[in-house]
Amino acid sequence: MSTLGIYAVPKLTEKNWVEFKTKTVMSLTVRGLNCHLDGSVRVPQPLPRSTDGKKILLHDKLTEATKTDIEMNLTLLDAHAQKEALAIQQLYATVPNTVMIQVQNKGSVAAIWKAICLIYEGKSDMVQVDTCAHLQSMKCSKNDDVKAHLTSMMVLREELAGMGAPVDD
Repeated sequence: MSTLGIYAVPKLTEKNWVEFKTKTVMSLTVRGLNCHLDGSVRVPQPLPRSTDGKKILLHDKLTEATKTDIEMNLTLLDAHAQKEALAIQQLYATVPNTVMIQVQNKGSVAAIWKAICLIYEGKSDMVQVDTCAHLQSMKCSKNDDVKAHLTSMMVLREELAGMGAPVDD
């Protein structure tokens, strides 16, 4: 388990997508990074240059930028890049390497998160059905250990709850 923010975000598996998604969103929200995750962050733009390339201009492309304007812009660009990197770092630390390889070239946190969601939201339904069917087909034979059987059933019940498909008693 990785302890980031208030929530411990588990390593993503095929069986804990709902828990992983909820805790990832909450952890990044607590850290002020949710707007990066959902893509609503305003991405700062570098200051443009004059047509001859000799002057740095403000975004109105008419006024020459002062040293303070340039420094403020660089600070905004750096802060944005740091927040993106922090969110990406959390995602990469909690997804399997095979998933990281699939999503690493997506660019922004929002694009990476969307790709992870697409991968797991389809799998989650299939795993739920399979796990539910397995739970329903379990039988304790006369010579089996009843305690071990009930423990196995409880583990499957917890897995289903973690996938957002709780089983009533």
